[in-house]
Amino acid sequence: MDITSVVTIGFVGYFLGAVPTGFLVVKYFRKKSILEWGSGNVGTLNTFRATKSRFLTLLTFSGDTTKGVLSLAAGYAIADAFGGNLDTGATIGGIMAVFGHNFSVFLRFKGGKGLATGLPVLMFLSPFLVPVWIAIWVVAVLLTRLLVLGQILGTVLVPVVAFLVFPENAIPVLLLGVLVFIRHASRIRKIV
Repeated sequence: MDITSVVTIGFVGYFLGAVPTGFLVVKYFRKKSILEWGSGNVGTLNTFRATKSRFLTLLTFSGDTTKGVLSLAAGYAIADAFGGNLDTGATIGGIMAVFGHNFSVFLRFKGGKGLATGLPVLMFLSPFLVPVWIAIWVVAVLLTRLLVLGQILGTVLVPVVAFLVFPENAIPVLLLGVLVFIRHASRIRKIV
């Protein structure tokens, strides 16, 4: 792929991902800033903390996963228009959406943790890795009662599984994991 198509896909993916779904949902329906509640991020779980509404939480989750889907589709379409590799285009678009979600230009580079936006990207890269992540999360939460520890362990171990089972997708899965892990890293000290 040429640099023009990569940069175009990157920008489109980033700005789609940067749309702060949780921030907009909480601001519109509850007239308050999600950044001032709970963990201060704009993701699904913090939407629930800020609103106690299952509907608004589901709306945020749906919006965040849709950003991932749209970015994959945009990357695919742009790569097609430029005559590039379609899978590579979709992957770049999806990963940049997670980057945009986590570090949104609209929120002074604050954002969410990238799990919901990254879900369709991980499914695109390797659908098998989604149940692997969920299984790791479930076991960790059952053993420790710590949701965040489950998220961290799933995010760290899934790239390892990708390297062993799906080496052709290991690098993009690792990049996705790094983006999610960075946003969880501050919580590790609290867990310890």
